[in-house]
Amino acid sequence: MLHSAWSETVTMTDTRITASGRGWNEIEATVRQLPPTAEVSVAAHLVGTSRRWALAADRPYPAASTIKLAILVALFQEVDAGRLRLTDACRVDPDAVVPGTGVLFALQPGLTLPVADLAYLMVAISDNTASNLLLGLVGIERVRQTIGDLGMAATVLGRRFLGRSPATGAPENLTTATDLVTLLTAIAENRAASPAACARMRDLLARQQDRNRLARWLPADTPFGGKSGTLPALVHDSGLIETPAGMLAVAVLTRGFTDPYAAHQLIGRVALGLLDAVAPDADPAR
Repeated sequence: MLHSAWSETVTMTDTRITASGRGWNEIEATVRQLPPTAEVSVAAHLVGTSRRWALAADRPYPAASTIKLAILVALFQEVDAGRLRLTDACRVDPDAVVPGTGVLFALQPGLTLPVADLAYLMVAISDNTASNLLLGLVGIERVRQTIGDLGMAATVLGRRFLGRSPATGAPENLTTATDLVTLLTAIAENRAASPAACARMRDLLARQQDRNRLARWLPADTPFGGKSGTLPALVHDSGLIETPAGMLAVAVLTRGFTDPYAAHQLIGRVALGLLDAVAPDADPAR
């Protein structure tokens, strides 16, 4: 079971964690023992079933880079409609470059890349410049329409990516664990776009290079694809985990951890707990 005394101030080496036998009850108990300054929200859905798990799942958070999932879906919807092609070339002008995650800010200005490469950079390494370029191609209003069409009732796309937190009072991007699982479920069920487009999105998510959160302690043979997000005091992750029981859509959003590594550990433990919860021999009450 999860270490009953685990808290933000406790650290544990990765080698002591095994990928079996956690459970939803232990997840809830662990979260209850966190310091009052730390907030955690969890949503999960075993795709194709009525089985769902939620813990403060409708609490809104600044979305950080998880909002890039909505841009990804809107992009592929535009590709399906024939208004964009993945082979279309896009120039990285100097005034489009923003700091933060990614690599384009460090490359020579004037580089031209196909839309497909920008999508890879946005998802796999969360490149902020690539994300803004795609947002410009698709259009902010078009992404907002996709958010509404998917039923992400609490998600707000308020701004482009800055490479930093917005100024106090400035527009913000917001989401909830519930909304992210709603989006991921639509991708898993081939409802977010055409089946071919959803398959391409799942492939991009599987190329995610940040694997220190939900994927942290997953068994080596457990496929995972997702999108994380980070800002000061915010550590999020969301994704699709293939389990023997089926595809599991998961989102874990956190705020207020003074040690980001502790948040990474907690998110990894949630993933293990959910693997146990969906195991064929699991107690349904768990």
